[in-house]
Amino acid sequence: MKVITFFNHAGGVGKSSSARDIGFTLGRRGFRVLLIDADPQANLTDWLGVRQLNAPGGTLREIELEDTLYPAVIAEDDADLALPAPVAVHGVHLIPGHLDVATIEPMLPGQLMGVLRLKEALQPLAGQYDFVLIDPPPSLGQLSALAVMAAQYVVVPAPASGKGLKGLSTVVQMLGRFRKANPGLKMAMILITQYNDTTNHSRESLAQLRAQFGHLAPISTPLTYRPALYPDSQLHGEPLPEFARRSPAAQEIETVTSQLLEALGVPARV
Repeated sequence: MKVITFFNHAGGVGKSSSARDIGFTLGRRGFRVLLIDADPQANLTDWLGVRQLNAPGGTLREIELEDTLYPAVIAEDDADLALPAPVAVHGVHLIPGHLDVATIEPMLPGQLMGVLRLKEALQPLAGQYDFVLIDPPPSLGQLSALAVMAAQYVVVPAPASGKGLKGLSTVVQMLGRFRKANPGLKMAMILITQYNDTTNHSRESLAQLRAQFGHLAPISTPLTYRPALYPDSQLHGEPLPEFARRSPAAQEIETVTSQLLEALGVPARV
């Protein structure tokens, strides 16, 4: 089981949509995939169309804190720490997010081995999943630390822009600090997002990203900036490769998924 956290402290870089679409693509190829929404914004959950959960009697109920990763990291008795039953959606499993996941942030430092608790909770699932993809908040706080400490690999979404270049430098510094407590942590891929090949700025930023950071990890082919298609798929609660199956955007996601598998040394499935 490979645990991958999509990590960038900057918001609006395509982190949640990339975790959603790559996770869906892995699931469609036959891999067993668990997605964990560790972000109080819960965009991953919403963009998968999970807005309510099934309740007994065929009714629907609101997502609650106990449906999230909360029970795996906060409990009165450490023996009770475990992830809840996931939600099946679009061929993958999901531990949904919720606004109240933010309450973990101030509580975690007071828990024994707090930032390692998600890692511990994932260990019993090793025979159930091929991939666990974690989507933390765009921050450098405790929830992000929890997600990165649980991972063997990070994928770093980085927009092809000056913002992407600046943010990636900070990410690299933070990963160096995380490795002191998680020595096996590897950067699996720098995932280029929001690329616009009609602008010099985007092309030059991509060239600089490759020159400055290409020695650290494989750099993906870029995901093109598509200001209509991505918001539409989010609104409909569908992964983009499902929402626009025959689009160039779907093919780009297929390509970067294959590149990620190659970087991880996992034989591709089509």
